[in-house]
Amino acid sequence: MNPVLAIFVDSLKPNSIDHMDFLSTFENQARVKTELPSYSSTCHASMYTGVYPEKHKHFFIWHLSQEASPFRRIAKWSGFIHGYHIKRLLYALSLRKYLFGTALYGFPFFVRHTVDYWSNFAPSIVKFWGEPDMYVGDYPTIFKILSDARIDYQVIWKPKGSLHKIKVRNPVKPFTYIFIGHMDPITHSHGQESLEARKMLIQIDKVIEKVYIEFEKTFKDELFFMVFSDHGQAKIKEKVDLYAFFKSNRKNLNNYLHFIDSCYARFWFKTEEEKKEVVRVLSKMDDKGFILTEKILKHYHAQMPRKYGDLIFYLEEPYAFDIVGSKAVCAHGYLPNHNDLDGICISNRKLKRSVIVLQDIAPSILQALGLSMADYMDGEPIWR
Repeated sequence: MNPVLAIFVDSLKPNSIDHMDFLSTFENQARVKTELPSYSSTCHASMYTGVYPEKHKHFFIWHLSQEASPFRRIAKWSGFIHGYHIKRLLYALSLRKYLFGTALYGFPFFVRHTVDYWSNFAPSIVKFWGEPDMYVGDYPTIFKILSDARIDYQVIWKPKGSLHKIKVRNPVKPFTYIFIGHMDPITHSHGQESLEARKMLIQIDKVIEKVYIEFEKTFKDELFFMVFSDHGQAKIKEKVDLYAFFKSNRKNLNNYLHFIDSCYARFWFKTEEEKKEVVRVLSKMDDKGFILTEKILKHYHAQMPRKYGDLIFYLEEPYAFDIVGSKAVCAHGYLPNHNDLDGICISNRKLKRSVIVLQDIAPSILQALGLSMADYMDGEPIWR
């Protein structure tokens, strides 16, 4: 069994490496094709299980579920809860166990809606990815598989905070996984070519170099080393106010149960007439996006259960929905065929292909550790 050091860097793009002196010295590189949708929660579910979204069925942070909603207890007081700050406080209190118990940085705030509206939705992630008993749908994560195989591992999770606090425990475990989440928020707010982003890339590069040198001294040629990301980001050139668009077409968007992400608008309908009304309005936006058909979803292995929407409208790059409070200049979530959405994989070992998919991550780690990949996995090991 070879020791494995795997480092995940959120939103790292192939051209990011131009600003990373250490990582750029590795010749073994491959582009990573992302998912539909290329949101982190979907991507993580794919790379930790080795299966397509159509199998693990994890697509968005929120899904339709009144029974599981953390807001159901306060929904009855909706008429008495007013004001941004009061709503924000109740929102945070209702979600505190999810924020501290999962791998999420935070949840988008339902700023446009009343508290009783919130109670239609529940978080999709209810546990931390690195838990030894973690499943995504019916599929165990890589961490569950390693736990069952009695292979010791450590997870160092740094979505934010000082990178210099990353410390690898001794003795070193057979599998060490380091999660670095700092690039994603910086790229959203400043862009990846910004001065802020370049400074962060340099910091991340130095931290990775330090950790790699420690492992290389201990394990020499036995070490399997890989750095990978889940997606890139694309520049937003125009924001679309869907509420104003519906109003201009003499319809009130709030009359329909919906949820808007950066480039997806999801709808659930009470009647067929509601669906026809929404389709008529959205068809007038076909210069900016389109409804995700079964054919499109099947092509990307992303057929979605109803809890994620009866109808999903996709806003194409370079557009994004205008969400209150968001000042993002870059976004992800777009279709995987956009090169700007590609992530990257870098290794000290030779790779089979110049392009890989997220489903390849789990079987690659298993092979390096001397374990067989599961028959149900859709990916395959990347090592030559």
